[in-house]
Amino acid sequence: MTFHKKYDELLAKQEILRSASMQLKTEFIGIDRVIDEVMDSINSWYLFPDLQEKPVVVNLWGLTGVGKSSLVSRLAELLEFSDKFFHFDLGENESKHNSVKDKLESIYENANGAPAMIAFDEFQHARTLDSGFGEISNSPSRVIWQILDSGKFQSRNGRFSPDRFYEMIVNLRHMLKRGVTVCNGKVTEKKEYYLKNIGHYDIEDFDGSDGHHFYNKISKDVSFIPMFYHDMIYKLAKDKFQNMYEVSEFLGSMNGHDTVEFLTGIYEQSKHPKIVDCTKSFIFILGNLDEAYTMSHNFNPDMDADEFHAQSLTITVPAIKKALRGRFRSEQIARLGNTHIIYPAFSKDTFMRIIELELDKISARFLERNGIGLNFDSSIHNLIFKEGVYPAQGTRPVYSTIGRIVSSKLGAAVTEMILKKLDASRLFVTYSEETVCVEYFQQEELLHKLELQQELNLEKLRCSRKDNVQAITAVHESGHAIISAMLMNLFPEYILSTSAGSGSSGLVYAKLRWDFVSKKEILKRLALFMGGYAAEKIVFGEENVTTGAEDDIEKATMFAMEMLKQCGMGEFPVCYHADNIETRQYVYDEKNSLGRQAEQWMKSALELAEATLRGQEILLLKLSDYLSDNRSMPKDELINYFEHYGNNVEHLLSTSGNHNQHLYRELLKKRVAEFSQIDLFENIQLFENSGKML
Repeated sequence: MTFHKKYDELLAKQEILRSASMQLKTEFIGIDRVIDEVMDSINSWYLFPDLQEKPVVVNLWGLTGVGKSSLVSRLAELLEFSDKFFHFDLGENESKHNSVKDKLESIYENANGAPAMIAFDEFQHARTLDSGFGEISNSPSRVIWQILDSGKFQSRNGRFSPDRFYEMIVNLRHMLKRGVTVCNGKVTEKKEYYLKNIGHYDIEDFDGSDGHHFYNKISKDVSFIPMFYHDMIYKLAKDKFQNMYEVSEFLGSMNGHDTVEFLTGIYEQSKHPKIVDCTKSFIFILGNLDEAYTMSHNFNPDMDADEFHAQSLTITVPAIKKALRGRFRSEQIARLGNTHIIYPAFSKDTFMRIIELELDKISARFLERNGIGLNFDSSIHNLIFKEGVYPAQGTRPVYSTIGRIVSSKLGAAVTEMILKKLDASRLFVTYSEETVCVEYFQQEELLHKLELQQELNLEKLRCSRKDNVQAITAVHESGHAIISAMLMNLFPEYILSTSAGSGSSGLVYAKLRWDFVSKKEILKRLALFMGGYAAEKIVFGEENVTTGAEDDIEKATMFAMEMLKQCGMGEFPVCYHADNIETRQYVYDEKNSLGRQAEQWMKSALELAEATLRGQEILLLKLSDYLSDNRSMPKDELINYFEHYGNNVEHLLSTSGNHNQHLYRELLKKRVAEFSQIDLFENIQLFENSGKML
């Protein structure tokens, strides 16, 4: 290849990469940074695949439904690698006839030693360590680690035994010695002898095979190699044939001795394992790591999508590697390399743009098929967001909601147009009060309206019910909110007294400004957990306290045991072993001193919560009363309630919740300043005395 031709080819490839990047950004909303990182990683491999000696490995981590798999599949299409793209779902059940290794062997047939794209999806299921950090024996992913390391592995030669194949050759050779002759793959002499021996042998050895065709009249053609051997030959000699038809044609062109010689050559070759070569491949590792995306367990649709997004942006590569340590050995994590691309959770704006993009696609398809315009009012966009967005679950619930609210209505809309014989050029879809309305226009003239009832799944659960449950929840969540402000100097962003989340009647959402815990905070944090229970006790009386605090009590207990067993916050700074990892953070032994310490903490925390709330009883009642009638209270309104009904809260309002934000830095600088005031001479004496002591 001339220099100019290579140069032109390189420019063409660069243009393909540029176009692919632009196209992906139009199809995948909210992940421009991810796309840029992927394209940067794939650039060198795509332009100069011959220069690499090992596979390029890129890891994509994110919540479910954020577009990891679809992005990689679409990229393969845009780079014209669809025929050399191999996708493996490691979440599928592994079986004897459906193993990862068997599927990987397809690379040998299609792209052995050539550039290819491989995706190992749901990689978290390929774990080699169990939840107790024990080794998982016979892990189906072992072959994957060979590919990630060297790019090669040994392949079995199909599911047929070479020894069995040799036995067939021996029998055919015996037939030739007994006078059986073959021409163009057909037995021409001693057919009866052949059918009696070879035919019987085949029927007994292959369960379920129908051998009647070997006992046809002697005048019929008899193949020297029975048809059900052709599959065995094809699997052992895939490098020689593209399909089964070529095998049959080839065998039908030879005499007996040539056939046996050919089969013997295949047998000799089959004794040596084939090497599947993926050294020129680009490998994507795709997975969900709940250990890193700690918010992934919260399926409450009332959680703020923007806050999920903000939390996801704090996840770092070291955090990903720490999460991997719970599933894989250190040397395996090293084989994944250092290119870890972290997907953000989608923000509210991203979800709205995704909804807009999907509705635009529906409008375009509707116009193409029916020749009629289709427009959606912003009320439809907002309804889909409210009904379809679960921040922890990505786009899948959104797409299914669009199907339920929009796509399911279009058939009825078209049917109405036909029945009413409406000459409409445009449909306009709006939503109001549980009704989807389709308006039919001819230019600007309104011809007809069709109203369709829309069942709401989430908005119905969010409605203010003004019942016992909302009253209990209002008191419970008010207790949490007041404790958060009074003890943690942290005003919640919002309070909900009704929620669409399963198992959650309400919600208090507050942003902790630091991710560490000091000893003096332990009781305050435990009191925050117990705030709802304490509020119910104060307002309703101890005999009327409900089970609504069950989850809070569990979390408080787990927090206390974590502080004592893992974080060294008890009497001694040590880590305690638990025989059962599942019960590590529970008080499972009443006689255990740690259990008694945790119980004492819980008791003190409850007392602190009660004392704090009794000091703010008017605020508690006013806040609870408001939330018993109204579903939510935002931060600004909460601060307003503190101003009007709070007791001795001026310090909270003046600091705006920033108290002690830089405490540890200030303490450090203060100690340094104190030490720097020591006289230089005293400093020298201090070090000399220290040396003598040593």
